[in-house]
Amino acid sequence: MVKVGGEVDALCSRCELVLAHTVIAMVGAVPVKVQCNTCRTVHRHRAPASSRAARPPGARSAPRAPAVSFDELLASRKGPARRYLPTESFALGDVVDHSTFGRGFVSAAKGPDKVEVTFRTGVRTLVQGKRPA
Repeated sequence: MVKVGGEVDALCSRCELVLAHTVIAMVGAVPVKVQCNTCRTVHRHRAPASSRAARPPGARSAPRAPAVSFDELLASRKGPARRYLPTESFALGDVVDHSTFGRGFVSAAKGPDKVEVTFRTGVRTLVQGKRPA
């Protein structure tokens, strides 16, 4: 049973992924406001596509891109996974194996010395290309 302070899977409007969210507000038994556990954005609850109820006849909405799961995003990346080391450099789309966070992929470059990597548990900023002292 979902309750305020509990967790639900929802489509994050900022991350554009189905991720775990903390319930902020409910109307009856339905969550209406949630906070993404990854990016901390507070937004209305958007149920994952697989659990949405059918719309009543005549109801219209703007077409949306279907929600893509983390596993599908990871599977779409080509090439072998590379072990994460701060001394290595990574490119957008590279698959990374991290000793703490597990397997993920580079989703953004944040300058020459940092990359944003999306893991199952969230998005992390990691150092790259660090020269040994």
